[in-house]
Amino acid sequence: MKKLLPISVSIMLLFSLASCTKVVVGPGQASVTGSWILTESTRSDGYSWQYFNSGVERGVFDFYGNGIAEYNDGYTSMHGNWYTRFVSSGYYDRYGNYYSDSHQSMEIHVSDRYGGGSINLFFDDVIVTGNELIATYYDGHYIQRYIFRRY
Repeated sequence: MKKLLPISVSIMLLFSLASCTKVVVGPGQASVTGSWILTESTRSDGYSWQYFNSGVERGVFDFYGNGIAEYNDGYTSMHGNWYTRFVSSGYYDRYGNYYSDSHQSMEIHVSDRYGGGSINLFFDDVIVTGNELIATYYDGHYIQRYIFRRY
């Protein structure tokens, strides 16, 4: 019986460590985890940038280290997930310049299971520097740029 106790503790420890998630942040990249508000959404047709209303300016996004995402605008509370990954493909950066190399992309999926609303954001390029997260997305016509600040 005494031998089973250390073995079972070892097995539990092994499973605990195996289930942990490690988030690797690339060189020069700060962590995405934390609370963020959208402070600016603009789009460019290749010549100039214009402001537009994305519909999520009034809320707070919370990104947790385990991939859980929440959005709350004071009226609706949405829950879901988020993730970033490094990809090698073509993308537009925050200035509207086109590149084709390795970069970080991001997806956010949250929904309100009671009201049926949802937010699904796909970003081709994400840069996090301190208290600012800048994300871009090309929709086939416009380059969209979203600037988030830590809340």
